[in-house]
Amino acid sequence: MRRPSPAILVLVLPVLLAAQSPTGDFIQQARAQMSANALDSAAALLRTAMASATQRSDSVNAYTWRGILAFMQGSDSATRMEFHRALQLDTALQVPGLEQASPRLARLFEQERLELRPGISFVSSDVDEIPRRLSGPPVVYPPDMLRRQVHGQALVGLTVDTLGHAEERSLVIVATPDSGMNNALRSMVLAATFSPGRIHGRKVRTLIELAIDLVPGTPPSATSLVAAARTRLAARQTDSALALLAVALDPLTNATAGERVYAQLVAGFAWTAARRDTLARAALDSALAGYQRLTARGVELAPFLKRLADSVRLARAGRGPGQLGTPAVIEAVDVRPAPVTYPAITYPAEMQALRVGGTVVVEARVDATGHVLAGTVRVVASPNPGLEREAKRVVTAAVYKPARRGGHAVAVTIRQPITFAPY
Repeated sequence: MRRPSPAILVLVLPVLLAAQSPTGDFIQQARAQMSANALDSAAALLRTAMASATQRSDSVNAYTWRGILAFMQGSDSATRMEFHRALQLDTALQVPGLEQASPRLARLFEQERLELRPGISFVSSDVDEIPRRLSGPPVVYPPDMLRRQVHGQALVGLTVDTLGHAEERSLVIVATPDSGMNNALRSMVLAATFSPGRIHGRKVRTLIELAIDLVPGTPPSATSLVAAARTRLAARQTDSALALLAVALDPLTNATAGERVYAQLVAGFAWTAARRDTLARAALDSALAGYQRLTARGVELAPFLKRLADSVRLARAGRGPGQLGTPAVIEAVDVRPAPVTYPAITYPAEMQALRVGGTVVVEARVDATGHVLAGTVRVVASPNPGLEREAKRVVTAAVYKPARRGGHAVAVTIRQPITFAPY
């Protein structure tokens, strides 16, 4: 871009400092030299002005004119450096006439001002390029909102940062057809990517309002809600699983009797995971009672539901299909240890429902009296983490016939296999 002539540039720009101070005198003289295109002389005078400055305003104005001189000399980097120094001393600095004198010079000043004040947010009407949503997930309807077929338009206020992401603290739900959609709207916006706002080509934080059309799909069935709850439960998202199950059991979902049994069984597992034993027992009692009523009437249930209910009944009776195998011994002994007593093995109901089986190997230290040292129990091999807790519980409570070496009972490290066989 062609730069304006020195005379025009200096004449258009107003005097920034009254000439009552020595600094002001030197700046006035430098302006005259700049107008005459005697740029070296102007530079010397501005150095003297800088050295004579006794107040912050003196320094601010000297740096500003040094920036203008650097621009006249053809160095954008030196221009920005001098503007940077001026703005460090006065972040509210304004230089009237820059845009009229040279749009390029005005942009250099503005870029440096934004560099020093990155926390500033601009409203969309003040930027040259308004942020646009480029990518991201759709709004994921909460099950109860989908069931109620909530629809309409939501309006979300947010600040888009210079990387094109929504700043979490800035999010405000301005309007929504139902407040139950708020968390889903926030999640969508935070996962989206935007083009950043720009002023003079420079990225800036920009406050925008985003209109979002909410269009629900097909309401979920109770079975799909329970299946989603089991997935959440497997990921240890207990609260989320319980929320889905509450929707599945809501009368407005119109769940069948079999679906209600399914939901109550899984609710029992969820309450157990949440360590709410009373609620877990109530949910499982209700599920098994419903299951018995259905089977008594000859209602044909899905095989997976029958396996799930039967696994709960077996687990409650302490007859889960688990077997304690012969332990391996790490050290050399004359007589191997052998299990004498151990608690009933309970097949984890959820694992049996999923037909997950296999052998868990638990390593432990058995002392000379045949008791397991609790702090030594650890799983060394497992087909699924869902089986490990029960295997460790059984080994910890087991009592063994002690190992013997040279006629004496000795402490040894064993590896105890426990096999869970799904049916």
